[in-house]
Amino acid sequence: MLSGMDYVYAVWQERSFSAAARRLFLSQPALSAAVKKVEKELGLPIFDRSRSPLQLTDAGKAYIEAVERIYRIQNDLTRYCGDLAGLHSGSLNLGGTNFFASCFLPSMIEAFSQKYPKIRLSVTESDSADLYDKLATEELDIIVDSGVYDASLYEILPFYTDHLLLAVPSKLAVNGRREVAAGKMMRADILAGRHLSADVPIISLLEFAGEDFLLLGKGNDMYRRTKGLFQAAGFAPKVRLYLNQLMTAFHMARQGIGITILTDTLVSLAAPTDALVYYRLAGDLATRETFLAVKKRGYRTKAMEGFIQSSLGLYIKDSSQGLQSDS
Repeated sequence: MLSGMDYVYAVWQERSFSAAARRLFLSQPALSAAVKKVEKELGLPIFDRSRSPLQLTDAGKAYIEAVERIYRIQNDLTRYCGDLAGLHSGSLNLGGTNFFASCFLPSMIEAFSQKYPKIRLSVTESDSADLYDKLATEELDIIVDSGVYDASLYEILPFYTDHLLLAVPSKLAVNGRREVAAGKMMRADILAGRHLSADVPIISLLEFAGEDFLLLGKGNDMYRRTKGLFQAAGFAPKVRLYLNQLMTAFHMARQGIGITILTDTLVSLAAPTDALVYYRLAGDLATRETFLAVKKRGYRTKAMEGFIQSSLGLYIKDSSQGLQSDS
């Protein structure tokens, strides 16, 4: 049964009575009455209804902070009791961006579920900023990510390294230039780890300055990395499209719409194609660690520990042979 506290918190999360009512499967008048009852008991308004979206009053800020503390205590108690049950019950909430959720979580979940089949698992796909917000509020227990994080709030556990590659439609004339052709690689070369060899020359991004690019938009770690790579090359790319997902960039580049930047992990897992050729990229930004992230302060359940241990044991940290597992 939901309490008045739950109704108030839902309104605050949605910043809207109507959206919260839809989420809770209540009529808006019923939800409004429940919130007003809490405000009457408190003796002060919680929401400033004159502003859109809804804002908290000073009393409301104190109330929401108290509710979040109560939720944390309840969650810690539930987790502790679940641990006492010896992992025969309980839940684990996982998160990742579309790329990480599709490339890494399936094998992690399979390995964990074989050991702990009675633990209920849920997966949330979102952008990195939202995932870290949910991790901070303990809506999520563990996320898979790569890139920038707040070290004061989160502990990271690296388990895999992947490498950025320039992916160029094979039909483009630029691939035939003498300065470029020496570094050209096919998918088979990536699978063989040839892109990690110093024998393969690194081709400057400047060689492709006049071409159309397909890049990931703001909010993605790849946006930050590609922006830095182009800055280091000394030019601004001609961006034909900004996209949200790495796999979308792969498919569009494969159709010849533009050049993009992919990871060797995606190249190894995506459908085989000769429609793209690949080039090595230079600099620290072209190498990234993938990690599990957990909240630093908070109760770490046995289910969380079990997932971390099974996941870290699953992947070979040296990814010189591409994405693979010990099994």
